[in-house]
Amino acid sequence: MKKNNRKLCAILISALTIVSTITGCASSTKQASSTGTASDASATSKVSASNKKLKLGFNNFLKGNYSLDILEKNFRSAASALNCDAMVTNDQGKVETTVQDVDSMISAKVDGIVFFGISDTLFPIVSRKCEAAKIPFVCYDHIPSDKTLEVLRKNPYFAGVVGEHDYDAGFPIGKYAAEQGTKKAILITGKNTDTTHSSREKGFTDAFTKNGGKVLDVGWGCNTLSDALSKTDNLLTAHPDVDCIYATGGDFGSGALQALAKHPSVKAKMFVTDLDPDILIGLSKHIISAANGAHWVNASFATALLVNRLVGNNLRDGNAAPTLTVPVLTLPNSQESLYDKFWLHNDPFSAKEIQQLVKTYNSGASLKTFRDTLRGYSIESRLKEKEKEGLVTKDELTKAGIKG
Repeated sequence: MKKNNRKLCAILISALTIVSTITGCASSTKQASSTGTASDASATSKVSASNKKLKLGFNNFLKGNYSLDILEKNFRSAASALNCDAMVTNDQGKVETTVQDVDSMISAKVDGIVFFGISDTLFPIVSRKCEAAKIPFVCYDHIPSDKTLEVLRKNPYFAGVVGEHDYDAGFPIGKYAAEQGTKKAILITGKNTDTTHSSREKGFTDAFTKNGGKVLDVGWGCNTLSDALSKTDNLLTAHPDVDCIYATGGDFGSGALQALAKHPSVKAKMFVTDLDPDILIGLSKHIISAANGAHWVNASFATALLVNRLVGNNLRDGNAAPTLTVPVLTLPNSQESLYDKFWLHNDPFSAKEIQQLVKTYNSGASLKTFRDTLRGYSIESRLKEKEKEGLVTKDELTKAGIKG
């Protein structure tokens, strides 16, 4: 473990050094002021005055990661529903590539950018680049820290953020795990500079320890399923008495399950955040005790928020760019097949529903439209809507435990 920790520290130091270097370079280049003195009107894209088809940029931090690919799928579906062209980049899991890909999108003259920041330090860098290029942008999935949001909101080209509070994903699973009688946990997660996974880890740990459990060890630094398999294998060897495993992402959960199968003497219950195919199979076979997620629709709503800005409907929360929160939903075993059908292989919101969020299609589209839609978002409400659309039967809903 010491060797792994040294390697992880080296990786993290390298990443932070890269971000620091990029920050220095960005601040030394000539760009528009980030003091927010420009008016919102002057920051509205010129495309709103024309009828040209919009081109939207989107960065996928690591293609091949199921959760990130689902976010990309939802972006593409929303862009198509809103008659926009899509430019998608692959950051290859690297901070420096993230910044380079934003530069590429700007060079390609996209009208707006839907941005995913793996680290809180990236948001101000990208904000400065977008302001200099006079390109509106939104953030999806990761909600920046309050301090960083203050900085972003000074940029007249920042249109807002749509994501989830990842602490609220980890906390209920940690509480549930403790209520199931588990006492000793190991956690499998991403880099501790990734606010998604560090927040989920903290939420789980706080709830688990508050309810009588103890976190024995944390496997930081996962990027892939194979990373999670290796780290879980090492932790199970070091802690054979563990009775609880929590993975903060779908691929990490899949890797942890494979590692657990190599340790038949370990009797541990499995808990996961993110609802991808392997996790759904685990739920249906009862080898995963509980999982939550369904928040990947944030990319669809972020895209709609940005398009409103680009067509001249600059949605504000008072005088500030809005933060919209997508709830993290818990999936019962009885609903996993319908979730698989409508969340993973189709879209939980129809094209018509996405269009109703944007002024081009709905003259009354407002921030309230977004909030009302998200407030009513649940697995049950979406499946009932699918019944109205004729895509699922009443009998199917009844079998899934949903009453009419």
